[in-house]
Amino acid sequence: MKKAVVFGAYQFLGFHICGALLDEGEEIIGVSFPNMDVNDIEDKRMEIGRNANYSEISWNQVDSILRDPEIDCLFYDLYTVENLQSVYRMIRSQIFNRSKFPINKKLVFLVNIMSVEKERELFNSIKEELDNTTQIIHMPTLYGPWQPSDFLFQQVIEGKEQEAIHISFRECPMDAIFIEDAVMAVVKQTNIGQNNDILLKSNVINHWQRCLEHLKWDIPKTIKKDVEYSGRLEEVMVINKCSISENLDKQKKHHLLYRI
Repeated sequence: MKKAVVFGAYQFLGFHICGALLDEGEEIIGVSFPNMDVNDIEDKRMEIGRNANYSEISWNQVDSILRDPEIDCLFYDLYTVENLQSVYRMIRSQIFNRSKFPINKKLVFLVNIMSVEKERELFNSIKEELDNTTQIIHMPTLYGPWQPSDFLFQQVIEGKEQEAIHISFRECPMDAIFIEDAVMAVVKQTNIGQNNDILLKSNVINHWQRCLEHLKWDIPKTIKKDVEYSGRLEEVMVINKCSISENLDKQKKHHLLYRI
């Protein structure tokens, strides 16, 4: 049985990564970043904590398990991290403590395309020293159950008035991928064994805009923006397995069950 560590296990993407890997029968160790508040953490902890293959440790306990030969992959969910500089310093200190950190494990950094240049700059030194074992996966807007409330779709689903809705700096209006489809793509790319940096893209044209059409919400022109990213990123197409309407219905039903 494979074994993986997920840092940011109760954040939006990290939580779904845990669930997908547990469904495949892998043993997962979850770790939260220190001094970082996570919404809905108790509900999430109860949901995956029932699985016998899941265990949770604190950041201070990580050094004791990193030499476990059965652990072959470390996932770092940085998709919704705001204080990136602080988290980066903690990660870098952990990785380059060579007396405790063996380099024969794969490191997968999950980042938001809207901050891609900042992310690449921060992790450039890690990539240079650990290039054969490090992969950075960039993603556009992810939506579905547990989407953070500062993302546009969730705000609309919560019934906020249009004038009260604010657009997160993490919002990517050029593309969107349903969270379950994105996670399956991440797991697949990790299992391929390659370490090239990639960008996940939806196979649905104007996916983000089409989601808002289904939500019957007008798109203010002021939030239409582009992002430039390195041409070195390999684009990987992600198939939208269900209809956009079905995807959003899952998010709406989840909101009614857990957040009202």
